[in-house]
Amino acid sequence: MGTIQSHLNVAALKQLPIPERDPTEQLAVVEAVGQIDREVDGAQSLMTRQIELLTERRQALITAAVTGQFDVTTARGADLS
Repeated sequence: MGTIQSHLNVAALKQLPIPERDPTEQLAVVEAVGQIDREVDGAQSLMTRQIELLTERRQALITAAVTGQFDVTTARGADLS
């Protein structure tokens, strides 16, 4: 146990093909990945802001219910703005 393939040696590794990419193609891939990364960051920021707003709204509803501005038995608001 704990052994890797016994026939994999330096000579075998030297024979493995290594794909070569044109530098222009490499830069295009880097740019594409960068664009995706920026889009993910933007989406994450939007979701974080949405969570903050929902948390504020939840707290406002709790406060309104506790102070009597919101009738939880009929789910009607009294002068909520």
